[in-house]
Amino acid sequence: MEEPRAKGVSLWLMPEGKAREKLAALIDRLAAGLGTAGFAPHVTLLSGLPGPEAEVLDRARVLAGQLHPLSLAFSGMDGTGAHFRCLFLRVATSPALLQAHARAARYFGREPEASFDPHLSLAYGTLDAARKDDLKRELPPLTPTSIEARRLHVWRTEGLVREWRELAAVELGAGSEV
Repeated sequence: MEEPRAKGVSLWLMPEGKAREKLAALIDRLAAGLGTAGFAPHVTLLSGLPGPEAEVLDRARVLAGQLHPLSLAFSGMDGTGAHFRCLFLRVATSPALLQAHARAARYFGREPEASFDPHLSLAYGTLDAARKDDLKRELPPLTPTSIEARRLHVWRTEGLVREWRELAAVELGAGSEV
């Protein structure tokens, strides 16, 4: 089966420091073992933003200055049949996270998604239920219980996962690019 393609530009919240290293290593290990694409650990705040990259970047820089750093707690591991939600850590929805999503959506001319389901994917692809259950039992001790997101990361998520690239990382609450 051909790997699904994503579209546009996405706004991500990403772990930093040791949590990022730990999650990146786990994602890479799973990708190698499952024969799937690896990717940077992230929680998608908003995806599929169309338009010229320069315009999206300018708007994202302004938006980042209006948001505050977030502590994101994980509330368990899950998986679905959807390619980009094969295996993931659920992010507890906090008022601050929901407000950040709503502000980002409105700033980019959208209504906040009623179905906003924040998560940090660990594997993309398709896994049978038994393998997924095994991983859900095996992996929790290898994952952090929370992450701190201090930057808004802007990624070109057009096409295949291996084609995705980071465009910018902007400090939350500061509006200055890192």
